Amino acid sequence: MGTKYVVLVLTIASIALMMFIPKAYWFLSYGSILALIGSALAFGSVSALVAARGLYFLAHVTPHAALLAIPLAFLASLWLGGGHGLIAALVTVGLLLAAGYAIGRGVSGDVAASLLASFTASASAIILYEAQRRLGAARVSSLILGDPLLVGLSEGVIGLALGLTVFLISLSVAREVFYIGLSRELAAVEGLKVEVYDFTLYTLIALTTVTMLGIVGFLVASILILLPGAIASIFSRGSIETLTASVAIALAASAAGLTGGLALNISPSGAIGLTLVVLYAILKVVKVG
Repeated sequence: MGTKYVVLVLTIASIALMMFIPKAYWFLSYGSILALIGSALAFGSVSALVAARGLYFLAHVTPHAALLAIPLAFLASLWLGGGHGLIAALVTVGLLLAAGYAIGRGVSGDVAASLLASFTASASAIILYEAQRRLGAARVSSLILGDPLLVGLSEGVIGLALGLTVFLISLSVAREVFYIGLSRELAAVEGLKVEVYDFTLYTLIALTTVTMLGIVGFLVASILILLPGAIASIFSRGSIETLTASVAIALAASAAGLTGGLALNISPSGAIGLTLVVLYAILKVVKVG
């Protein structure tokens, strides 16, 4: 069976399983399901582009930037009277674009990511302390651990809409991003506007992370933005096939993690992350063997 058929079957089965789960668990709303599907669409799409560009380290530290931006935005909104979502998005995009600009100017990607991680980790320690004092420990804890079970229907619809938007944008730029990943210099010589695709990719990474952090949490976001694309790259060929495979893997991990988390009474976000880690390890062993 070809990869595209496996992707199709896996996608349909994963979504069907997640849509059935609220019937078995009365306390689970369909808002949670929509949010998880949106999260898988967004992270799966971005993860494939990250793998194509080899931006693993930069993508890995992006949740650090979001972990700084979100409580900072909540504190700012207390003074401004609202708009914390927009503030958080702008701060995260700004931090990631600054790192991307440094990379474009010749700074090593690892060095730029290290500087971003160092700054955001230090600043987060200060901001999170103040946020915990003003907003309460529960809100700060949700940013770190995530809790998809508490997502309402309106939030779920927003999450799904974002996921679909990120997926469609990723599809539209996938071929060019993969080509730039193969040879940035050749892509520029052939007329591709490399900086535009860089800006698009960094913005997608930032918006996905900052919007989904409250659903999956800081810890699992670091996994979701890396492993679906890395797993898909093991067996997929071509930009579109790899991207759709990455999304299907994220959806399957979400379905398995939600099911396992509820059955074992553990964090669904953590179960989703562990599912991806185990799947990656198995496929690597099979490939090497």
